[in-house]
Amino acid sequence: MPEHVEPQLRAHRQHRGVRPPRSRLHDATVAFASMGVLALLLFYAVAAPTARLTASVGPVVPRPGSVVVVQGRVLGSNGGGLDGALIDVRRAGRSVGRATTDDAGAFRVDLAGHCAVYDISVRARAVGSTVTTAARRQLCPGDALPMDVRVVTQGHFLWIPGPR
Repeated sequence: MPEHVEPQLRAHRQHRGVRPPRSRLHDATVAFASMGVLALLLFYAVAAPTARLTASVGPVVPRPGSVVVVQGRVLGSNGGGLDGALIDVRRAGRSVGRATTDDAGAFRVDLAGHCAVYDISVRARAVGSTVTTAARRQLCPGDALPMDVRVVTQGHFLWIPGPR
């Protein structure tokens, strides 16, 4: 190609908006930066906050009376009472008692009946999901079963600076 044609061709390309070819270093930098952003998004999705319930069931306490009592508290991850958690007590697969926690997280279920194995389940909403836990105990009339249930959260590795 003659020498006088190349500057004209370059000027023509710039006029039409055609860019000169990029370097391989630029392409590699963009590719690595894009992979870094995708990796951060993946880490955030994997380490997003999760919640679960843990139940601490105390020893059965004998008390006067002819009913079985299941009582306790459901606490949120901040240590305060969790309002609206559902406690369901089953015997032989059938629901025999239910309760919902009050604003302090307290509940009490009175059960009439005889000595049997009871399945106690607790269901609550925490960190945008429903979490459950369960316990199974042999109880007889006059027994009281204390339970402390707590929401445990994990995650939140991403720190975003700025005003709160």
